[in-house]
Amino acid sequence: MRFIYSFLILVLMVTNSVNVFAEMLPSVKKALDLQLVKNSERYGVVGQSVVILKNHQPLYRGHHGFANVELDVAINNKHLFPSYSVTKLFTSVLLMQQVENGNLALIDSVRKYLPYLPVRWQTVTLEHLLSHTSGVPRYFDTAMKNNHFLADKKSVFLSLVDQPEHFKIGTRNSYNNTNFLMLSAILETVSNKTYQQLVQDVIVNPLALKNTGHASAKAIIKNMVTSYQGNNGSIKRNIDIDWPQYTFSHSALYSTPDDLTTFLTALVIGKFVSEKTLQQLWQPMQLTNGKDGRYAFGFEYSLEDGYTHVGHDGGNRVKLRHYFKPDNPTDNYTIAYVTNGNAFSVWTDVLAESVMSIVAPEKFKLAALKEQFISAVFENNLDSLNDIFNSLSTVFKGDSSSIERFMLYRAYALKYGSGAKSSIPAFEFLTSKYPNSVNARESLADTWVDVGNKSKAIESYRLVLKMSATSKRSQEKIALLESGNKT
Repeated sequence: MRFIYSFLILVLMVTNSVNVFAEMLPSVKKALDLQLVKNSERYGVVGQSVVILKNHQPLYRGHHGFANVELDVAINNKHLFPSYSVTKLFTSVLLMQQVENGNLALIDSVRKYLPYLPVRWQTVTLEHLLSHTSGVPRYFDTAMKNNHFLADKKSVFLSLVDQPEHFKIGTRNSYNNTNFLMLSAILETVSNKTYQQLVQDVIVNPLALKNTGHASAKAIIKNMVTSYQGNNGSIKRNIDIDWPQYTFSHSALYSTPDDLTTFLTALVIGKFVSEKTLQQLWQPMQLTNGKDGRYAFGFEYSLEDGYTHVGHDGGNRVKLRHYFKPDNPTDNYTIAYVTNGNAFSVWTDVLAESVMSIVAPEKFKLAALKEQFISAVFENNLDSLNDIFNSLSTVFKGDSSSIERFMLYRAYALKYGSGAKSSIPAFEFLTSKYPNSVNARESLADTWVDVGNKSKAIESYRLVLKMSATSKRSQEKIALLESGNKT
């Protein structure tokens, strides 16, 4: 992957740029504001705040909803939001500096810095930790099962000695907080500073991030929003995990969209590491099957519409992303879309794509089609759905598997984002276009089960059996439904 940000171009762009706010038509600003309202209505988003940059300059700021429902406190631009695992990006950037300074190497074994770790982890490298391909046991699972955290990092690592690895090193991505706990221990070893001090010295203080930090879930912090979670379409106050300080490399961050975009912009323009180092490090690690993984030096990584997407999500409530064209440093966007919960479990991708499809629909074509598909389903507009299907045929050049996968994912986005009932029309449209798809038909059947329509579910599972008579799962589902049990 080529990633070239010329320092000279960036300096000229920053010093000579016009006010980017002036580039946005009032109608676009109004459409973005209305989209936040629409997202609240569709998905039960409690409170949300959004900042979008174009070429590192402010393009849009908006907020909607409530910081606290019970007290009727409206969101404003001063509110702080729990940002959860976005802190992993801080850890990644601290690692970047240490690699650039020659204090660490990606190919180093974790045992070089933490020699008390099991000998069988000798082949686990820093790169495996950053890319979530290490296979080491998950400490968080044990902590939740036992309902308590151990005293410190070393105790955690030693508690994993007798636990089996959950997959072979390098074979797949599997999100695991143990990886970043180890990385923080390594950072502390080579720097002789605590993780919290490194964050302050390298990131927070130099960037003057006055609204960013780590805190216990029990801490009372001025302007902090209340966190909520979905409960069958309604909301209830969320009981956040009270993470101990030693876990702050992967948890317990709070921030604002302005601070988050400031941080990501600083990385892009060379505030933390050089252009050359970023170019070398900001690439996905290959899995043992030769395919690119989903992480690039700890950053979530993907490609779409000719843009590289890098960033991280937090707690399924926050999305921080930088979109850039590798061969054009003046064509980039940065978004921080932060929320304090929703009534279901809407994907943060859905929220971010809904606004990016308005900001630049001609550039983010797939994002625009995703939002159009969702809108057409909500509006029960079959003509629009057919138009979108035709557009997808053009975009994917007639590749039916890609088109089916696109619509299947959107149907599930609706199911998780606004409830099973809202997704039925999407699954029905999918099966109308792919009547011989076992996957599509079975997904519709499962959704009929979720909404409590036993007869429709049995009918759909029987259609699956007509296509695949040996479908054991459909046979079992029919037997369960006919016995009066839907699970």
